[in-house]
Amino acid sequence: MKSVVLLAGFLWCSLVAFGQEEDEYYRPPSQRSDVRNNAYPNLDRKSVSLYLGVEGGMEFNQSTLANNLDGLIGKEKGKDLYWGVVLGYNNNDTWSIETGYYKNPTFLVQSVSSGRSIPYVYRFGTGLQTIPVRYKRKILTIDPITKNATIHVGAGVLLSPDAKNKKIGERNFVGTSNTPQKRDTLRLQSEAFLSQRGVAQAEFLVELHGRVSNSLSLVVYARGNIAPKGLIRSEVDYSVNGVTIDKARQLSNGISFNFGLVFRYNLMRGYKYSDKESTE
Repeated sequence: MKSVVLLAGFLWCSLVAFGQEEDEYYRPPSQRSDVRNNAYPNLDRKSVSLYLGVEGGMEFNQSTLANNLDGLIGKEKGKDLYWGVVLGYNNNDTWSIETGYYKNPTFLVQSVSSGRSIPYVYRFGTGLQTIPVRYKRKILTIDPITKNATIHVGAGVLLSPDAKNKKIGERNFVGTSNTPQKRDTLRLQSEAFLSQRGVAQAEFLVELHGRVSNSLSLVVYARGNIAPKGLIRSEVDYSVNGVTIDKARQLSNGISFNFGLVFRYNLMRGYKYSDKESTE
């Protein structure tokens, strides 16, 4: 009877031991939670990571118009889709720096009266090859328990080496007057130009980070870009029978806003240790 009781007790203890949760030490690094630094209490530990991000969003911009030629032309708000990739370094989920590539859509939208309720609308501009350089810092943790949702602010510069002084588009509208006694040829010519002053643009941003797992995060962002006014300009010439009657000019106002989403994945993650006494 004693042997049966001992055997049952041994089996019960074994099941309890094997049924316990696996110790963090024996888990793969990708499955470990960020536990406290109990092994080296005299050292200050900070997490560091290298991440890759894929982003997409929409840019909104406006322009100014000098002289609308008595309502013949007008301006419209610009809305452009864009995408990009970034590579960044994160220090202790506190601050990060990143760079990458994306095509910066830079357009102005012009309308021409058609004599009907719907005007002719066309776009002038280009997608600049842009390299962003950003610094971001966490300012608020929304959920202090799980720390899965944080707000970051930052600033940076957008470098576009292909921004040059060049002509990037032209539109012509030709018609005749409705006067039967004398038929006049009417011509409206719009030419668009890019300025090399757009080589460097300033950027300010606000981001909401949501951590899905130790490796994946979703980032919702709002950015403001500041470029020189007239980065894109359109010169409009209105002529009758080859003689210029009036002129107009449309300029991009230099301020645009971007809204979008980033899928961010940690390529590598580790820890950096430093002496607490040396950091005090």
